[in-house]
Amino acid sequence: MKIVDFGQSNCERVRRYMDSYISNELLVESNLEVLRHIEQCSACSQELETRLRVRASLQTAARREDVPPGLEQKIRREIRERSPVRVWPFDLSLRWMSAVSALLLISTAIWVVLRSRRELNLQVQNTYVQQISSRLSTIFQVGLRDHVHCAVFRKYPKAPPALAEMAGELGPQYAGLVPLVKAKVPDEYRVILAHRCTVQGRNYVHLVLRGPSSLLSLIITKKNPGESFPAYQLVPALQAAGVPVYRAGASQFQVAAFESQAYLAFVISDLREENNLQLAAALAPSVDQFLDQM
Repeated sequence: MKIVDFGQSNCERVRRYMDSYISNELLVESNLEVLRHIEQCSACSQELETRLRVRASLQTAARREDVPPGLEQKIRREIRERSPVRVWPFDLSLRWMSAVSALLLISTAIWVVLRSRRELNLQVQNTYVQQISSRLSTIFQVGLRDHVHCAVFRKYPKAPPALAEMAGELGPQYAGLVPLVKAKVPDEYRVILAHRCTVQGRNYVHLVLRGPSSLLSLIITKKNPGESFPAYQLVPALQAAGVPVYRAGASQFQVAAFESQAYLAFVISDLREENNLQLAAALAPSVDQFLDQM
């Protein structure tokens, strides 16, 4: 792991270490420095998004490559040919056992490294969420936490799944949200992800949409006891067909929220406040009705 002093958050220095940041090779302190700079610099934020898309595209292309037929047999044949001709059965078994043990050791080491990276990445994300949401009411943090973890810090495939496939990911209970949301947002917004996820032990239904220059989430989660916006003495920013819509801002993110009898719903994006509120107002009545019918 590397620790980097970014000084005055210089763009050139941040971009020099951006690939190390994406690969999670920096220490937590350096990761936070990159996050702070990206939060304030739209050019570097776009550069990071571009690099993430390129890396995701390369990974997707590599995974789609089929293993050449007969490759396993070819490797086994080369191993046999390179082995000494006169080998007692016991020696041969011992060599194979040693090879298997080595492979198991390597596989375990890779698994440990990947798990450590995931845990470190999650730690960085949690720290970031805490920093940007420290002034938000706790109930708004419920939605922002999932948006950052599950929409912002995510690599997307170049071509999103079909709407029917995404509806299937939500399951029969929530599948109707996909066509509902698609019908209520402007045509320039495209649903690119729909799934059910868990962040810090809390379950969410999450739809991600991409606009011309923004990423937007509709996030739904069941209420915990005592959770409601009036209970936090919050005043709605507007009424959408009788549904109170509340708003808050944290860093570059705008959060608009409403509630049904059993659910909290959040519309979160990096749009301007009034634009995010407009989208929330367009979604709130239909989503609220959908949730109440459940």
